[in-house]
Amino acid sequence: MTLVLSIIVIVAIIAYFSFFYIQRRNSGRIAHVQQQISELVNSPLHTGIASVEQITLAGESLAMFEETKQGYLYMVNHQLPELSEHLDEIAEANSHYHFFQVGSGLKKVELKVQAASELEEKTKSEISDVKEDNQEHQQKLSDLDKKYQELRKTLLAKNFSYGPSVDKLEENLAQIETDFDHYAEIANQGDYVTAGKLVSKLDDKTATLEKNLEQIPPLYRNLKNVFPEQLTEIETGYKQLREQKYTFKTDIEKQTAELHALLGENIINLKKLAISEALSCNDRLDAGINALYDELERELAARQKVEKNVPILTKFIEHAEKQQRDLLIELDRLNQNYTFNHNELEDGHSLGTQLKAISTQFKQYQTDVQKGEVIYSESLSQQAKQLADLKMIEEKQAAISDSVQNLWREEQEAKEALLEFDSEIHRLKREVEKLNLPGLTKEYLDYFYRVSDEIEQLDEDINKIQINMDKITKAMINIQADMDVLTEKTNDIIASSSLAELLLQYANRYRVRYPEVAHASAEAYELFNHKYDYAASLEKIATAVDKVEPGAYKRIEDEYYATSPAKD
Repeated sequence: MTLVLSIIVIVAIIAYFSFFYIQRRNSGRIAHVQQQISELVNSPLHTGIASVEQITLAGESLAMFEETKQGYLYMVNHQLPELSEHLDEIAEANSHYHFFQVGSGLKKVELKVQAASELEEKTKSEISDVKEDNQEHQQKLSDLDKKYQELRKTLLAKNFSYGPSVDKLEENLAQIETDFDHYAEIANQGDYVTAGKLVSKLDDKTATLEKNLEQIPPLYRNLKNVFPEQLTEIETGYKQLREQKYTFKTDIEKQTAELHALLGENIINLKKLAISEALSCNDRLDAGINALYDELERELAARQKVEKNVPILTKFIEHAEKQQRDLLIELDRLNQNYTFNHNELEDGHSLGTQLKAISTQFKQYQTDVQKGEVIYSESLSQQAKQLADLKMIEEKQAAISDSVQNLWREEQEAKEALLEFDSEIHRLKREVEKLNLPGLTKEYLDYFYRVSDEIEQLDEDINKIQINMDKITKAMINIQADMDVLTEKTNDIIASSSLAELLLQYANRYRVRYPEVAHASAEAYELFNHKYDYAASLEKIATAVDKVEPGAYKRIEDEYYATSPAKD
């Protein structure tokens, strides 16, 4: 029982303190909201509204301000007092612990106070905007009036610089003045919304006029003075150069006439204030005039270079033609005795054809000079190619001449080589004959006769009426290679046969005591006298002798080479 009573007491205490806490918290919220309402009611914004009311407003600006002002005043004079009374009712309910009623009502009041604060901020912002608009448009009126006066002063002071554009410029200036007056009227009435729309267009028109006043003078100066003077200078220079027999790629008279027409077209552009078209037309005039200047100067400079090149070309052509005649005569002469294998004759005649074409072009230039029909820039390009071609022709003439001039020397060298080949093969034959050998192998004899036939064929080719040095040179290379092989074969036969004979004689001292030496000697004799394989015979007997007397073969071989004449 005591426990139950204790629990009831504890619960009662907790409930009491909970109710007390909630009541205190609600009282704090109520006081805070009441403070917010008080601040809103006593806001200095009323002074701001009064200051705006001193500003003259009209139209949309006035309607917007009135709507904002009425909304704010209704909130301060009606909504906020009602909220304050409702807060008193909530405070009374809080004192009687009607917490659910307090919570719901207090939340609604807080939301309405928040909306009131937002309305206050919006009203402040709009009041600030109205003041700023007023200041901005007052400044804009001053700036535009100053700008207008400057434009008017510029147009009046430099009237002569605008040529045909002046009427349209004055018309645009008058329209700007009219628009400015209308804008000033609307702005002074306080209709800043409408004034803002007007001032944007007025700014654009003023900026365009200002830009036109800056762009037109240089355009008009070009049309009035610069371009006409340049065209006159071009026409005068062209006339003088034509009298001096200059010719041009371009129809200068037609081009200058078109440029004069373009001058007239751009006058119309300026009169209509078609500035974009006028700028484009100005660029075309400038480019066209510069192109004509460039062509006159190009032909003037080219003529000096062309005339300077004439004597150089004359001598160059004469020299090349003389070399060409000499080359063809030499080719015809040599062709009687030699076969050309590298198209020397055809190439020589081809150079003559090229040289003739250059000479014909040069003669045509001289004829055109007399007629006054030379375009010197084209002639200069042609001369550059002619000089390069002439240099190439003379280099090829020299190369062909050098190649055929070597034919006689090559022939003499071939004849000397033929004599050497013939002498060498006869020497080899004598060397073999001196040995009095029992015979020679078919392989050696075939090779010997083949080389001999090659030498005879070379002799026949060299002694033809018209010889082919390419063929002879190739034959000489082959013969030399074959002669080297034949010399080696012959030297092998001489050395092998001589050493074999020496060793066979030396082996006689061992034949009785050593049957193997006797047997080897018999085989060596057979290889030597019947098969003519002197190398095999030497190997057979040398092997047998070295077995019974090691080192004997090496000693006999060294003595042989020491006493024998050197073999090639």
